[in-house]
Amino acid sequence: MDTETRNQAYDVIVIGAGWSGLMACKYCVAEGLRTVVLESRDTIGGVWAYTDDQRYGGVTKTTHTTSSRCVTEISDFPMPDDYPSFPSHEQIRAYLEAYCGRFSLADHIRFNQRVTRVAKRGDLWQVTTADGGHWLAPRVIVSSGVHQQPNDVSDDDRFRGYSGTLRHSAVVKQIPGEWSGKTVVVWGGGESASDAAFEASRVAARVYLCIPNGVWFVPKRVDRLPGFPGSGPKILDHISSRVRLRLSPTHRYSPFIAEYLEWAFGFNGHGQEAWRTDAPYNRSFFNKSAEVLARVESGHVVPKRDIASCQGTTVRFSDGTAADAAAIITCNGYSTAFPFLDEAVAAGTDPRRWFKYIFYNDDPSLAFVGFARPIFGSIPGLAELQSRYVAKVFSGACRLPGPAERSATIERDVKFWNRHFRNTSLRIAGLVDHFIYSDQLARLIGCRPNFWALFFSSPRRWWQVMTAPWHGCQFWLNDATQHDRIFETLRRYSDDRVAQAYIWLLLAPVLPLLALRRYLKVFLKEHLGRRSRTQPGVATGRLRPRRA
Repeated sequence: MDTETRNQAYDVIVIGAGWSGLMACKYCVAEGLRTVVLESRDTIGGVWAYTDDQRYGGVTKTTHTTSSRCVTEISDFPMPDDYPSFPSHEQIRAYLEAYCGRFSLADHIRFNQRVTRVAKRGDLWQVTTADGGHWLAPRVIVSSGVHQQPNDVSDDDRFRGYSGTLRHSAVVKQIPGEWSGKTVVVWGGGESASDAAFEASRVAARVYLCIPNGVWFVPKRVDRLPGFPGSGPKILDHISSRVRLRLSPTHRYSPFIAEYLEWAFGFNGHGQEAWRTDAPYNRSFFNKSAEVLARVESGHVVPKRDIASCQGTTVRFSDGTAADAAAIITCNGYSTAFPFLDEAVAAGTDPRRWFKYIFYNDDPSLAFVGFARPIFGSIPGLAELQSRYVAKVFSGACRLPGPAERSATIERDVKFWNRHFRNTSLRIAGLVDHFIYSDQLARLIGCRPNFWALFFSSPRRWWQVMTAPWHGCQFWLNDATQHDRIFETLRRYSDDRVAQAYIWLLLAPVLPLLALRRYLKVFLKEHLGRRSRTQPGVATGRLRPRRA
């Protein structure tokens, strides 16, 4: 690209051509904004573009989505009919390529443009790339992703003295053959850890999975629902209709669902003492990669709480046992980093300090898309609404509140979400409830569905919307010209929606009692159980070995 083209002023510069960056570009272009996307690699897709290059994190060779296509696909671009409920990374990559083709996004993307500096020059942002190029625009959207900088454990006392192979999951693209017949320890409680433990158990002789803070497991699908003999295969995140959310709200501990999961699968959805968590259901990250539980049952994976210390290749666990391990895979997440931001741009890396987890409050011409983290749902589902909102603000179709009102909103949101997730690690910034946050953004955009208007115009369609699984297409319902497309999409995910709705209606009388029971349980644990949590041994995370 010649210098003249690089230096022309665009309306918006988007950094990153992953899933979030592509949607940000699409919505900005739809608002008539001259948009360019700067991508450091030679392809789109971000973490969904598999590479053997260990400098880049992202998907492994066996990665599939852990949220179903229903809550993941883009609202106005359904995935192909032949895609499974949980597509592979190759299918997601092909889907994003098709999305680019459908909306002519390739014309706006510049590859091999690694951003090295973003600084404000008067009324324009100057974005500098590694090849010396300069790009100018009055507005910038950062969509560089949350999986860029693996967390380092080199200073962690637990791993000092370990002489075996120590790797972050970001560089483990597949389980190496040389680990065959050996012992592997996986450390972490997220889905990357469960996937790594599951894959390692197919190669290694024994795998120990350490989850230091405990976790809830929620299977992404089951062959049938325990207790419902006539039920067939179920996708668990399809139990997310507006009817269900009204009667069993996620922000009120999901009465009945929490009890059902513990009845069907054991406490915390797994029944493993080493992985017990005190966090109430829906108040901490779920682990939906529950396939590893079958490997626990078969003995290939052994649950442990934490690593206490290492010496040579001997790994000592917090329960007093030890194992000789050839390798440890750390799955302790990533740190958000924006090394390209000028030191004068004090945006930080914590979304809680941005207006609605999007706009840099001191200068809202800088926005961040794709950094809100739902504990259930999908980042793309939230990033699409963020993209719609940013595009409308940047085009003038929506107005932001003034600085003081934005600051007050930021403080209210921080207080609300920190309290909401007080039982989980706040190390992961930007945690939200997918459904609450989506509705908040929809109100700001002006696209939250007018359900009453739909009810009076078509009760049948209203019922279809209220009983359908959560899908982003609902946020186009206020545009009647979109209805044929929307209801065709919802029909694809009908499943047993009517039967589900009737079950919820039958449960309605007891749900408030279950919610009250959960509130009392949490209250007693928080206010009367503090003393027990400070007793010796409890704070260290030591647990007695589970009896056979």
